[in-house]
Amino acid sequence: MKELSLKQNLVWNTVGCLMYQGCQWLTTILVVILSTSYENSGILAFAMATGNIFTGLATYNVRTFQISDVRGQFSSENYIAFRIITVVLASVLCSAYSFAVAPSVGTGIAMIAFLLFKADESFSNVLYGIDQKALRMDFIGISQGMRGILSLAAFALSLLATDNLVVAFVAMFVSCAAVTILYDIPHSRKLDTVGVSITKKNCIDLFRICAPSVIAILAYGFVSTIARQWFGIQYGEEALGIYSAVATPCVLVQVMANYLYSPFLVPIARSWSSRNNSELRSQLKKLITGIIGVIVICVALSAAFGAPVIELVYGSSIGDYSWMITPAMIAASLMALDYLLTDLFIVMRKFFLAVLINVVALASCIASADYFMSALYMNGINVVIIVAFAVGIVVGIAALVVQRRLQSA
Repeated sequence: MKELSLKQNLVWNTVGCLMYQGCQWLTTILVVILSTSYENSGILAFAMATGNIFTGLATYNVRTFQISDVRGQFSSENYIAFRIITVVLASVLCSAYSFAVAPSVGTGIAMIAFLLFKADESFSNVLYGIDQKALRMDFIGISQGMRGILSLAAFALSLLATDNLVVAFVAMFVSCAAVTILYDIPHSRKLDTVGVSITKKNCIDLFRICAPSVIAILAYGFVSTIARQWFGIQYGEEALGIYSAVATPCVLVQVMANYLYSPFLVPIARSWSSRNNSELRSQLKKLITGIIGVIVICVALSAAFGAPVIELVYGSSIGDYSWMITPAMIAASLMALDYLLTDLFIVMRKFFLAVLINVVALASCIASADYFMSALYMNGINVVIIVAFAVGIVVGIAALVVQRRLQSA
């Protein structure tokens, strides 16, 4: 099929994926509105935090490698088969982890139910890799838009009818699985073979090659997960629920940055592989300038309007904490920049550097978490994340400059 232009892919991907993430954010609002206390919001925060770990394991961070596999080292069937294997393994590990960290049995069951939804999300991601590599990200945008609307409706109606998060999470899974079966698979088939085929050697090779990138993304995910769950264990689910209600909208800047830079990755991979240094410099300049511009705008808007909007949505009961949306937005922005650097290193096949910047960030998080949360209470979560990723970004930028100079030599 005909490839779309960079601009077309950018628009389709950004609009559709922002719809999906916006609907995911709305679930964090509806869980407060449709529940009698902030406890369900806290359980949802626990589930989402564990879901971040699950996503890292289930996707094995293969998509960036998949779309930058410009020489066809592995087939689409290999990537699909490998994704099924990693989803199964992640389900087993994260189910055990859920019960290990859950403060109650009910929370643990809800966390596992949420993993069903994340399992489908992780599988569809490998189909999106096929679409993106073929430069047909309109398929991704349409899929994400449908998923957002259907999952939000399923969540709201189920919670309203049963007041049970487990039922609501299962309903979300069913609605999104329908999109995978009825839309994603047929459309990816138009671009490449959609099947399940992998040899033992290919499976081992993918595990080995992508192991550093999954370590990097797990370290990345553990920073915010440890910060949130550390606070939740110390101060309770309701306190974590309040923080989550304020901070979750800031995830939009992360996903917006990701969706804005994602269409650039295939062209960057092609330029890097062909050693087209002038084109590579131009692409990196446009990419980094655009991402920083979006971040500055988002932080400024949150500082100007964030607190009043939060109070308007949740009511005066959250007024004492609404000011935290600005530091939370800064934290989310640094997470977005760190993720961008991680993906660039994977495209360049510099896996060690992808691991390095995130392990440094995780180490900074562990070292500072207790101090900042004891000193700053709820805002300590934001400060821990800011400090951790600031350290990782400084290391990453220095490494990126060195790599670009080596490529030009």
